[in-house]
Amino acid sequence: MALCPQCHHAVPDPLTGLCPNCGGDLRPSGPPPLPAGAGAAPDPGVPPLRPHGAPPGPAAGPGIPWDQRERIGLLGALVETTRQVLTEPGAFFRAMPVTGGLGSPLLYGVLIGWAGLAAAAFYQAIFRSVVGSSWGGLGDRPELAAVLGWVEGWAGFVAQVVFGGVFVVIGVFVAAGIIHLLLLLLGGARRDFEATFRVVSFSQATSVLFLVPFCGQVVGGIWCLVLYVLGLAEAHQIGHGKAAAAVLLPIVLACCCCAGLAFLFAGAIAGLAGQMQ
Repeated sequence: MALCPQCHHAVPDPLTGLCPNCGGDLRPSGPPPLPAGAGAAPDPGVPPLRPHGAPPGPAAGPGIPWDQRERIGLLGALVETTRQVLTEPGAFFRAMPVTGGLGSPLLYGVLIGWAGLAAAAFYQAIFRSVVGSSWGGLGDRPELAAVLGWVEGWAGFVAQVVFGGVFVVIGVFVAAGIIHLLLLLLGGARRDFEATFRVVSFSQATSVLFLVPFCGQVVGGIWCLVLYVLGLAEAHQIGHGKAAAAVLLPIVLACCCCAGLAFLFAGAIAGLAGQMQ
């Protein structure tokens, strides 16, 4: 390695071309290179010399806040990432890198998703403690129903607190796998599975809406589907229609299967009732 004669920045040896740091001529002697269009063809491998006093070019974009945890802190990155996903989803998913590993987006999804699951389980535990167990109708003892409601509600809350992170990991991988499979079938998977996985992970930001009692889970679930569509369209560079199809088709198929099973079950019950008569 050698040093640039102007800025003393480390440059490759031998000294040829222009300094990548200051743009100065690295050759120890000789006339400066002619600018492009002044009689000499520019070297395609050498950046053009910036005129003295000219402002520098635009800096690269900062990316997403979650990738800047070391600079702004874990809590700051978590809050700012969640704010951008919920309020500026288009800009966020355009700035989101589609590569870089699964660990970082999964960590975000687990942290925010676990908090949402714990909040939802807490409200469910309070509800069960008040109204009693869903199995209370099997008996005629109200005190037993109250005890079962307390156990059912708070046992579920403890389970969500202890194993909620595992549930989020499984849910993110399953959702990303199903959606990416539909993208492949629809011809919309223009990037790898990681791009889909990142969209699903950061869309877990809607879990903070679970902190709102009663309607928070419904609003959060619907908004999460909207974020899936917006994120997939940006990450895979496809239309919103194809992204919406990849997100909604599994839900439609699941509803159709449930409806079919319900009709079969109702038909079987009706047949047994007819035979008993």
